[in-house]
Amino acid sequence: MATAEELIERAFARLTERPGFVMRADQQQLAMLLGDMIGEGTTGAIEAPTGLGKSLAALIPAIAHAIANNKRTVIATYTNVLAEQYWRRDLPFALTLFEGEVLPKTAFLIGRQRYTCLSALEESHPDRMESLTRLLKTGIETEVRESARIPSRDLSRFWQDIQTPAVCPGRLCPHYMPCYYYKARREAEMALVVITNHSVIIQDALMGQAADDGIGLLGKFDFLILDEAHDFPQAAQNGLEFELSAAKVAALAAVATRLERTLAPSAERRGELKAWMSLTDGFRRTLDGTQRQLVAFGLTLARSGILSASPEAVMDHPQVKQAQVEGRLDEAQALTKDLGQHALEFVHRVDQFLLAWRDDAPAKAAIDGVRNYTTYLREVAGLTEGLFTPSGVSVSHASQGNAGVILRRDLIGLAEPLTTMIWNRQPYAVISATLALDGNFDFFRRTTGIDPHFQEVLPSPFDFEHQAALYLPEADRIPDPATARKEGREDDYFNALAREIRMIIESCDGRTLVLFHSRREMEEVRQRIVISPDYPILMQLRSGAGAVGEKFVQDTHASLFALRSFWTGFDAPGETLSCVVVVRVPFEVPVDPPQIARLAWMQSLGLDAFKEHTLPLAKMMMRQGAGRLIRRAEDKGIIALLDPRLRSKRYGEEILANLPPEMRSFTDIRDAVGWIGLTPRSAAVEAH
Repeated sequence: MATAEELIERAFARLTERPGFVMRADQQQLAMLLGDMIGEGTTGAIEAPTGLGKSLAALIPAIAHAIANNKRTVIATYTNVLAEQYWRRDLPFALTLFEGEVLPKTAFLIGRQRYTCLSALEESHPDRMESLTRLLKTGIETEVRESARIPSRDLSRFWQDIQTPAVCPGRLCPHYMPCYYYKARREAEMALVVITNHSVIIQDALMGQAADDGIGLLGKFDFLILDEAHDFPQAAQNGLEFELSAAKVAALAAVATRLERTLAPSAERRGELKAWMSLTDGFRRTLDGTQRQLVAFGLTLARSGILSASPEAVMDHPQVKQAQVEGRLDEAQALTKDLGQHALEFVHRVDQFLLAWRDDAPAKAAIDGVRNYTTYLREVAGLTEGLFTPSGVSVSHASQGNAGVILRRDLIGLAEPLTTMIWNRQPYAVISATLALDGNFDFFRRTTGIDPHFQEVLPSPFDFEHQAALYLPEADRIPDPATARKEGREDDYFNALAREIRMIIESCDGRTLVLFHSRREMEEVRQRIVISPDYPILMQLRSGAGAVGEKFVQDTHASLFALRSFWTGFDAPGETLSCVVVVRVPFEVPVDPPQIARLAWMQSLGLDAFKEHTLPLAKMMMRQGAGRLIRRAEDKGIIALLDPRLRSKRYGEEILANLPPEMRSFTDIRDAVGWIGLTPRSAAVEAH
């Protein structure tokens, strides 16, 4: 039988025979490195630049070790979209490279609320049950949106009706066996190669911590590959937070109602229906009271802000004190403690009923479904009671939104919990095109707590010297954004940006992605630009980012004004994207409670928060934004950086040093366009 190393080499030999394949030595090197780590159980951090083909480089060794050594590898990327790309496109292709071998079982799993619930579909849209299920394979949201013949304006509402709830009866559900989510979970537990996303990795780790055997929803696996690892801290932040809101309380009420219906037949047979209904009604009335308390709290909340933070050094920091909402902590603590205690008491009473009904066959049959509900209630009760309990480096805060007040706790220090939950649990490799800053992994190590055996920065496969140019306008062309804001001259700043961006769009014949750091800045600049309809400008709205991105890709001469979601992960190869404009350096402004608390914590440790966090984060974002330009070997274009501080401030040199050094720099956009070989339509007309 062939070894994993031999299988990897054979796969790449077959790959070189495929039409259109371009041999990349570093792609095979990455695959061999990952193969060694999987085989030896070692850990690594690897920067694999865009264009290297890291998805195949990750899949090939995972498949090889599954075949040769029966090893289980989980590959996780940041978004559902990227995970689906792995599953639908990359994995099937990778498997064809192992012709003649007994292929391993593979599986795809994302968050439960991204799957169709058959019970909800049957209840809310019975007329569509048969036709839709005939078309669905995985039952995930994107499949539904592609398959359901429903007007786009109604799709979101339709999906809300049929998506899997946060908690369900599990085995008690009549659709349990064909359930898309539970079927995906069963397959993931058995598969040797699993494709998922970062949030599922966090969920798996949390479940593993709570389980006696330490095994989470993915089962025990041998190796973890985190792709797009630069985004993993954000996924961890989201996965480890907890918030109490009207929606959360409504979810608890819905669980109580499902519990009531599940056990009502047993209660009736035992002559205890009245007592059972009284218990569930009482809990729902308690939840109604909590809803009223939340509303009252929100109505008297003068502003959003911090309620508590830990450790004490963070809470005592002047900036945290300034952001604190004084006099509201006791009220918030009483509200959450009361809700948590009532929820635990309700679960205790439910358990008493179950104990009394242990000889009732239907009640025993319902036990699994009931356990799902009571486990959920216990978890929420514990998290609710702990909202303001000092633990690690954290901040608890209140905010007022469109749906009412939200009480939330965010974990600030990720290194310690991630080390326990993830890094010490199994061998791993973290991979990204922008994992290193200033040529090292120090920032990512400090942020996440990783301590890998192996570190490597692989070279880019692209020829940036000839494929890309850097445009940096003279510093006096655009005002310093920070100074303009302080001096009340923002109109001058917006007008200068509008002139500059219009000139860039016209010079590049459209084909421009303009990345902004704030919506206000984007909208102010857009309304100041008057341009020919030959150069349509699309703008990212508050929803529908995917749709506007697709329009940009399809219209070669369009330009797109976009925000955070387009700085990373957006792919528009070819002529449609010939210029990326980064309007200003995306420095994190500490306005949200987690940001304020993080900087306070770092300062309490004697660290320079700007140098150790704000600047590295901006460097990474700048690398990500600039990385939207060159996606293929035949791409070419211009990276335009409009922030004058890149020339006037010392940190500007550090930021520029993290971009490809081979690029030639220009101070005139027309010179950059001419040198790189972009030909606007106006120039083509004049030539004729």
